[in-house]
Amino acid sequence: MIEAESTQKQEGKEERGQGRYRTPYGYGVLDNFGAHLIGRVLSFEIINNKTVTGKLKAYGQFDVIVTDSGTGQDLIIMKHAITTIQGDFSPKKEMR
Repeated sequence: MIEAESTQKQEGKEERGQGRYRTPYGYGVLDNFGAHLIGRVLSFEIINNKTVTGKLKAYGQFDVIVTDSGTGQDLIIMKHAITTIQGDFSPKKEMR
């Protein structure tokens, strides 16, 4: 009886946890959209009408990390605060 209850609790936790980061690619898989932009200089316009220009260092589910071109500091910008992004979005060409 105790063993069955603990199994049910574990199964319930797995079901709840799997939906948290669900993407079309499966559970817990981060979206790779924009991965080719890491290392490029982009301009981010923020909702307070400020523009941050810098090199895209990383991005996550809710934020991006940019190294500011002017100060050299790493900035964390929440994705919901970004209104527009400008830059070269073309895929990098392979060197042969």
